[in-house]
Order: sequence, then C-alpha cells, then structure tokens
Amino acid sequence: MIVYPSVLILAAWLLYYSVESPYFAVRDIPVSGTKLLDAGQVQAAVGVMGRNALLVRTGAVEQAVLRLTPAREARAVVSLAGRVAVDVTERTPLVQWQAREGSFLVDQEGVIFSQQPPPSPVTVVKATGDPTVEVGGRVDPAVLASVTALQGALPARAGIQPPWLDYSQDTGLSVPASDCPRVIFGDASELDSKLAALAAIRQYLESTKSRAELIDLRFKDRPVYVLAPPAPAKSGQAR
Repeated sequence: MIVYPSVLILAAWLLYYSVESPYFAVRDIPVSGTKLLDAGQVQAAVGVMGRNALLVRTGAVEQAVLRLTPAREARAVVSLAGRVAVDVTERTPLVQWQAREGSFLVDQEGVIFSQQPPPSPVTVVKATGDPTVEVGGRVDPAVLASVTALQGALPARAGIQPPWLDYSQDTGLSVPASDCPRVIFGDASELDSKLAALAAIRQYLESTKSRAELIDLRFKDRPVYVLAPPAPAKSGQAR
C-alpha cells in the first residue's frame, strides 16, 4: 500500500488542529443535581476548564467528583463543542450529628459528609465524649440503625416525641421525656421488652404520683429508675 506524503501531511495537520484548536477547548461545565455542593466546587474538583475535550476522560471526571464527600454518584458527558456536563447524586442525610467539633450530616452508611445545614429537617443526635468527628469520617451504622428504630417506635408506642436523641459511647442512646430528664435505651435491641418495661415503670410512677430522675432500660431483666428528689419546701411553709 502506497501512502502519499500529502495524506500524511493532512493527517498530521488534522491531529494538530484537533489538539490545538480552541474550538475543542472546554469552555462550559454545567453541573446538575447538587444541593449541598455548589457548581464552583464541582468545577474546581473536575479541573478540565480550558483543556481539550478530546483529551478529557469521563471516568476521570467522575472519580474527581466522587472525591467530594457529599457526592455519592456522578455521571459526566463530554461534548466536542467544549462542554463537559456533570450530573451529581448527593448523599442523603439520615441524621444531623452534633459533636464538640460542630454539627455534621451523616448518611445511612455512616459517612460524615458535610457541615452544612440539611436540605430538609432530619433527626438530631447530640453526641458527647466521642472520638474526634470530622468530614470524611464515619459513625457506626449500628448506632444509626438504632436511631432509626427508636425514632419510628417512640411516638406511636411510648408517646414520646423526642426533639433530639443523646448518644455516648458509655451509655448508648437516650431520649429526653416529659416525665423524666432521660430514658436510656442503649441501643434498639430487645426494643419490645424495653418499651414494655418503660410502660410499666411510667404506670407505677403515675399511680404513686412520683417522678423519675432517670429511667435506664439497657439491661433487659433489670430496668432501673431513679426517683427525683422532693421539691424543696417553699419559704414560710409549715414543716
């Protein structure tokens, strides 16, 4: 086969034009699907503005986006007319985890992915005495499963609508209640038995007109309650 020099020259010119022509330079990176991330963050992470679209690989773009912790999935489409469209699926916050380092969004897998306010209200967990919490870290998914179970069961089965849940590594999960400062559940294991014990204790307290300072349900066969101290006598009241 004879290859004419003119053909080689034309091929070389076309290759040079494809690589160097400003027509193929990336000029637009539209971003969709984001709420926590903004377009500028995604565009900066992708880092292809001004590059030749012929040299941009969608896989590399998608991996760059996924390095942003709020991103769970990413899809990129490259157009030779200088456009790289990026569609992002963000992580869905399950809880707002409040620790000494600040307030963090955590998804169902336990990934700590943002310090921004949630797009819509989620369960608040106030954590104390835990290791350092930071974006990119993790919360134990078993704790989150217990949070979900308690949030689902307490309003309907115990009449408790806690504004938040407390958590510590020592005592696990606890909730504030109207008839005592705290009810300690530990986790959601044996939840039926714990709720039955809670109902029995609350019924007894009501019948004796007593108020508990603490109800501890962590141990299935040994639920514990601590009575609140009596209110101090008012000044001038007969003793």
